Amino acid sequence: MPLWLFLFYLFTIVSTSCAEKEFHEFSGETMGTNYTIKYSATFSNQSNNKNKVNQVLDNINNQMSTYISDSEISRFNTFNDTTWFAISDEFAYVIASSFKYYEISNGLYDITVMPLVNLWGFGPEIFLDIPSKTQIDSVLQFVSQDLIEIDGNKIRKKDPRVQIDLSSIAKGYAVDQIIEILDYENIMVEIGGEIRTLSNGKLWRIGVSTPSIGNFNDDIEYIVPITNHSLATSGNYRNFYVDDNKNFYHHEINPLSGYPIQSNLGSISILTTTSCMEADGLSTALYMMDAKEVKDFLDKSNFEGLMIVQNEDGSFEKIVSNNFPKN
Repeated sequence: MPLWLFLFYLFTIVSTSCAEKEFHEFSGETMGTNYTIKYSATFSNQSNNKNKVNQVLDNINNQMSTYISDSEISRFNTFNDTTWFAISDEFAYVIASSFKYYEISNGLYDITVMPLVNLWGFGPEIFLDIPSKTQIDSVLQFVSQDLIEIDGNKIRKKDPRVQIDLSSIAKGYAVDQIIEILDYENIMVEIGGEIRTLSNGKLWRIGVSTPSIGNFNDDIEYIVPITNHSLATSGNYRNFYVDDNKNFYHHEINPLSGYPIQSNLGSISILTTTSCMEADGLSTALYMMDAKEVKDFLDKSNFEGLMIVQNEDGSFEKIVSNNFPKN
């Protein structure tokens, strides 16, 4: 059964009320999506800044991109052994951080989901048919974050067939690294909808898109006013398959069942005062849960979130945590 793949990358749009210094902006492509950087400064060497950013992004891609055959992650994924595998500091840090979201979600967030990602055609390996239950069950045998072990700058598989995918957290990590190297007091960095801002008190206004299939015009459902924050959005409406029977198969895959998530939770946006990597990981982990579980988690945590739920009649309902910024 042939499938059609739809990919749309920009989850949010950005504006700002900062106007004291001249604003500068540049953009580019990375990680299969786009990046945008806006900042205020009295003087800016735009070319130098872009070169620095691209160097950071190239380094991260060479560590964490499954689309680069000799990247660090690709070499680990093809390492058909259970002995220790040496890795870089940055790669080790991101992998170690992912265990937090694995625990929060009771295994619904799992970086060893890569074989399922490939099986459903959302990775470098393209499949034209919906996988059978037999295929899915055979892959599930080696999908579990309990099957990897990390110790400082080395990692090992407990099953040689294990493969990992850091796409749910790498963009947020990259945003944090760019914020560090540019070092402006008024700056917004966005990669594929994962955003971090610094501000001297003025507001950045981030638009969260309406999570409807086919929202090609980036209709805005909610405006989030923020200052020194990270904001990441996960949803089911920008990367999906459609089969001949008009069934939708979304890219967020449940690593416990092996099937794409089926949920009326159109999107979830997580706001933190910490790193963008944390917002990125949390938004993915929480998107795997139902709306009530997400609300219960947010009520007990220091994080804030916006859920956009689609009702049976097609309308959208916005559910926000207690201290999420007002629209």
